[in-house]
Amino acid sequence: MANGIKARMMGGAFGLIAVFSAAAWAETPVPADLAQEEAYLDVLPKVEIPEDIQPIPGAVNEEFRNCEASWPAGYALARSGPEARALRDIYGLVRVRNVIETQDCGCAGKVANWEEVEAVAAALRDHHDVQRLSWQQTKAIAEEAATLTAVAETMCGGSF
Repeated sequence: MANGIKARMMGGAFGLIAVFSAAAWAETPVPADLAQEEAYLDVLPKVEIPEDIQPIPGAVNEEFRNCEASWPAGYALARSGPEARALRDIYGLVRVRNVIETQDCGCAGKVANWEEVEAVAAALRDHHDVQRLSWQQTKAIAEEAATLTAVAETMCGGSF
């Protein structure tokens, strides 16, 4: 009898897992058109990436975490809150693009303009018709930022 109860409990648990998994899967929409999904990049000007990435001669690399005194006021929203992850993803892209464009590996290059973050966030909210962004809407941005961070780290000769 005890084995029968255990079997029913396990069956019920597996059933709940299946229901929760299906619900989570249903909440993640598949982008209809990848080009349309990446339209957020049109909000920012194009960044020129050299074909042969070389370290910047004489560059003095300063890690972003050491630039806290210069962080924009809006960055506090990216540290905690309902859109924190999404805003960090966007800011990560904006600031790495700034470093590549200006070729400034110090705090001035790594602390970017928060207004650009707000512009991209607003465009994404409109595009996805949401009040709050989640990591799902900024996943492509985070991936692009990671790719460009590798470029910036090569250019700056150290950690971003």
